[in-house]
Amino acid sequence: MAYLSESIITNVGSDYIEQYLNKNGLKRAEEVKGQDLVYWANDLLQNQRINIEKFEDFLFEELFWGKRKSIHIYKLDSPNKNKYKGDWLPVLQEKYNVDSMKFNAILETHINREEPRKIAAIHSEENYKGELVRVQILFVSYIQVNGENGYLDSSSYIPVEIDFERKIMLIKAWNRQKVAHDENKVNQMMDHYRKLMASQFNISIRNYMSEHKKVLFSMSKKLIYEAYSHIPNYNRIASLNQCIQNFVDEIVHKIDLENVIVDSRGKEIIPDSVMEFDEEIKNVIEGLVISDHFYNKKFDEIWTMGLEAVVAKVKFNDNEQVLTSLSGENTSVPIFCTKTFINLKKRMEESERIETLWITMDRKHGNLNLKFDATNPEYLEVLIKYGIRFNQEDMDSALEIYKKYESKIITEAKVNNQVAIG
Repeated sequence: MAYLSESIITNVGSDYIEQYLNKNGLKRAEEVKGQDLVYWANDLLQNQRINIEKFEDFLFEELFWGKRKSIHIYKLDSPNKNKYKGDWLPVLQEKYNVDSMKFNAILETHINREEPRKIAAIHSEENYKGELVRVQILFVSYIQVNGENGYLDSSSYIPVEIDFERKIMLIKAWNRQKVAHDENKVNQMMDHYRKLMASQFNISIRNYMSEHKKVLFSMSKKLIYEAYSHIPNYNRIASLNQCIQNFVDEIVHKIDLENVIVDSRGKEIIPDSVMEFDEEIKNVIEGLVISDHFYNKKFDEIWTMGLEAVVAKVKFNDNEQVLTSLSGENTSVPIFCTKTFINLKKRMEESERIETLWITMDRKHGNLNLKFDATNPEYLEVLIKYGIRFNQEDMDSALEIYKKYESKIITEAKVNNQVAIG
């Protein structure tokens, strides 16, 4: 029997369900305005006033994205395996009593302690050859949350997506508060389903090792210098090299420094071990032209520069193996106009690895704030920041910008290998 549970409402959000019903011509009568949504909606279902197929399509979209903004992305080790329905259906039938790759029974799928895991929906797409290009499985698991008087029964929806074209597996979860047991927390749940996909569906993955750290470094560097290239005065700094050198020479000549040495040309210089003085001067000038350009500009004005994205924050291991964090006032503000970043930019470039990268992208309704985390060699973690309603378009934006810089790293590696062989 199809009914809307409190758990589904919690996982989707009562406001969004009510908005959906209102948009479909179902508005509360005066006598039921104070009634809980679960009773009103189930009365509508019982009286066949809700189109169940369309309603479940809406619920699938919300439960597959919506609040599930913690994402683990795994690389498929054998992306040419499991590409036909026949590879999936025997396990689906045996383990989950599901006999189709087009299945949506969210309103009829409920779990409890005796049946703690089920598949609520599964969607798939094929190409003209009959090969699967995408499989989307919506699992539902029994969990407990902390209530005022003890544990409360609830459920957690875990979407798993196999993208054969991108050669990745995505597992998503809602970072829910008040979860009662450690095994039901986000990372543990996602790791459980990663193992389940391997054991039941024979989905094998391979580690990123440090590849994703290199990709994040490439992304951060290119995005930052793309922003700089749109600042007219920044492009003129290179022409000031002689002016900077003259200034450095004059300072060395006029100040009685203790550690000045004479180079092979007989010129007095400051050793780099004391300070790379000319680089520090360039940093100051960079900071001046960047701060001048963005002075009194609102954040949204950045998009008029035609930027793909802006870097809000980075974490990296510098030469002293210290995890260094560079950020603006918060993770939606770009870092490239901060003094801290200007001072540590060279050390970040020397590391050529980024542990964690926060970026901001433009979207139709507000900004899309993404956190890419490469600290775990097994997967790339993506976190959708702040209070937006996460959807497929947002997921595609995150995947596409990462893939763009990943492809550049792969191309550069191939070129370097060819040069080495030659």
